[in-house]
Amino acid sequence: MAALRAAHAFSIDLAKMRSIALAGRRGRRAWIAFCVQSSELHCVAAYRFGRFADRVRARKPLMGLPFVVLHRVWNRWNTHLHHCDISRKARIGAGFMLMHRNGVLIGPVRIGSNAVVHHQVTIGQRAAGGDHGVPTIGDNVWIGPGAIITGDISIGDGATISAGAVVSRDIPAHALVAGNPGRVIANDYDNSALVNYVITPGSRASVHKS
Repeated sequence: MAALRAAHAFSIDLAKMRSIALAGRRGRRAWIAFCVQSSELHCVAAYRFGRFADRVRARKPLMGLPFVVLHRVWNRWNTHLHHCDISRKARIGAGFMLMHRNGVLIGPVRIGSNAVVHHQVTIGQRAAGGDHGVPTIGDNVWIGPGAIITGDISIGDGATISAGAVVSRDIPAHALVAGNPGRVIANDYDNSALVNYVITPGSRASVHKS
């Protein structure tokens, strides 16, 4: 069951990333090149594998141990080579799109489906004020380059976090946030062009443009 859940989530991630990265290009050569060369894909795959490894170890410790060790080595490689560290304890919904992997740090947070995360993004605990909570982020959220999201806060569905925004308070659904500290500068903001493709989970992953 753990393997099926992990494989299903990753198949949806892969369908979304493939649709965006290949942009209509077809053929085995383009597909192989994408799988080999996409560092973003490798980082997402390592995260999903880590979730799978922990589930297996929780049910069958001896059987799961080799998977856990493999994930730790893989994740350490990603951290040093790609400067991307996604906690295996993070709960990220299907359709996760890592646009640029460099400088991404995601702690044990909860992120909904169809999230888009750019480079130099930090999502995790807030160091000040004794706040050890972590953010909960809804579906279809776009997070721009250099954004920082910290603390026990909630980001609503369809929210857009602009580049460089520092967010440490609750954000309503479909809001556009900018600045340091982050403030809502627009409500009912349509981020469908930014999210671009939305994955509809089901028995077979399907992709449709927002």
